[in-house]
Amino acid sequence: MQSITLNVEDEERLYNSFDPQRDLLCDEVKTYLMSKVQIEGRKDGVSLEVRSAAPIDQKRFAAAIHRWAEDEEASIKAARRKNTVQQLWMFGVGVLFIALSLMLQPMLNVVWFTVLSTIGAFSMWEAAGIWIVENPKLRMRKHAAARFKNQLSLSFSAGE
Repeated sequence: MQSITLNVEDEERLYNSFDPQRDLLCDEVKTYLMSKVQIEGRKDGVSLEVRSAAPIDQKRFAAAIHRWAEDEEASIKAARRKNTVQQLWMFGVGVLFIALSLMLQPMLNVVWFTVLSTIGAFSMWEAAGIWIVENPKLRMRKHAAARFKNQLSLSFSAGE
């Protein structure tokens, strides 16, 4: 089990100050937790210890963590849909331009042939970049969010 310690001076620093209900985690906490989980890409659970000078509302914090994990999963799902659309679009444009350059090669001079084939190759390269770079990042984020949602063990210590 991966162990993460979170030191907090004031409970309100855990939450987003712009949120009227004060049940959203602040960006600093989310970034810190996500970076810790992604560094060690384990498949087992996460043990999160929250240390503070004063007692923390445990139910409120647990609910905020759970809500963040659910929001993160929804965000990842939307990003994956967007990536899929972008990949298909860029790949289709690439195939179209390469096919045009090959079909029109006898009628085009060298410059236009090069321009069309370069646009096609660039588009296909961009589609591959999304598949090779962006999709693995999303998978890592999805795995980390699932660990916080399903395999989280919380402990609190106050007065230290």
